[in-house]
Amino acid sequence: MTRPDDPVFDRVADEMAAHLADDGTGHDMHHVWRVCRVGTRIAEAEGADSRIVGVAALVHDLHRVRGDDFTHPEETIPEVRDIFAAADVPEELVDPACHCVAVHEEYGFEDDPMAAETVEAEVLQDADNLDAIGAIGVARAFQFSGSHGNLLWDPDRPFPDDDAYEKEGFADSDQPASTLHHFHSKLLRLHENMNTETGREIAAERHAFLEEFVERFEAEWYGSK
Repeated sequence: MTRPDDPVFDRVADEMAAHLADDGTGHDMHHVWRVCRVGTRIAEAEGADSRIVGVAALVHDLHRVRGDDFTHPEETIPEVRDIFAAADVPEELVDPACHCVAVHEEYGFEDDPMAAETVEAEVLQDADNLDAIGAIGVARAFQFSGSHGNLLWDPDRPFPDDDAYEKEGFADSDQPASTLHHFHSKLLRLHENMNTETGREIAAERHAFLEEFVERFEAEWYGSK
């Protein structure tokens, strides 16, 4: 099955397609459909409402196409409501799905994250994070970095978990970021941020792949593999 079988999902996707058509950062329609698929899978396993998760998944990255500066997902909720209205999303799904969108990019390892108040919001967080790890996560990380002109790696810069990273001012540097640093600052931590048991089970296997990739990347960088 390539897409969850629900007409409301197709209607929402049709409305979103124009917004994400030009994305080259890994936050395109393929991404939102993957999040929709794994999200509805987790929802069914966890007893959550898969339709709420599904429609939220399809619009969750609207904030990604709102200019170069970061736009918080919560700021796009009026537009999300317009999309839902145009797609004839059942009224009972709208408010819960909007909450999912508003909090989907909150991480437990950040200061004062907005709380996910429903299991559906927790499921969407898990589904979105899962698309950032594993084989797809590796591919998307390099696609995103390439679109922003970032380096593959700067081996002279400490990783974020190294004391020298803060002490020597690398955290505040205006040098281009490196993809491998993004792995250490975020991607390798996402498995700890899973909310659901199903999410944790899927994340464990994908995280193992991520660790293996990073180890292999560094070995090949220095020619030991």
